[in-house]
Amino acid sequence: MTRVWPIATAALGVATLAILVAFSTLPDVRAAYPNGDFSTELNAFQHATSMSQLDALFGSPADPAKLRAMTSGNTLDLFGFIPAYGLFMIAGAAMLADGLRKPVVWLALAPALVGIAGDIVETTSQLRMTHDWAHASAALPLVAPACWTKFFGIALHALGCSAICFIGERKRWILVALGSLPVLGVSADALHILPAPSLMSAILGAFWIALLVVGVLESVRPKPA
Repeated sequence: MTRVWPIATAALGVATLAILVAFSTLPDVRAAYPNGDFSTELNAFQHATSMSQLDALFGSPADPAKLRAMTSGNTLDLFGFIPAYGLFMIAGAAMLADGLRKPVVWLALAPALVGIAGDIVETTSQLRMTHDWAHASAALPLVAPACWTKFFGIALHALGCSAICFIGERKRWILVALGSLPVLGVSADALHILPAPSLMSAILGAFWIALLVVGVLESVRPKPA
């Protein structure tokens, strides 16, 4: 295996985690959400389907500080987090499949691309809303469907990675197990069987951490003589 994909997976995984931490340090976010509940409010924004739900989040009229915080967070999301985690997922799939030329890589690559596209639609729609709140209702119908497209795409990427690890010559049983869980968590949340977004995110995060660790280990593993 070439070291390019493991190194890319490790570097992009670290970048993804760093940007994730950076959300809470944004000045507008800290000003509007001093108690650290920005991620909870952002998640509710992503799943909102009516203006009454948004009024409950932002107030009526909407709190300008909260709108600035959401604009700041979604800007970092669009130009930092999405590119970082998107490339991380692509690099991770290529690492596990031993390259992008192997057909099996598309088990993970295809849903990853769908999930990334969903996140871009969701985030750009939210930015349209916070920049022009008077006409926010026009973009609102796009947000929740795009959000679920994102989560299912990311979860199916994990499942695809799990399949690659299972059917490949080299078995990685921890990734097989962890990669099969996100789709269950996302489905349970979507169907309101276990509506716990924090648990869903934790399951996805556990798989990403494991993928990052594999990238690091493969980057430093001595080459066979």
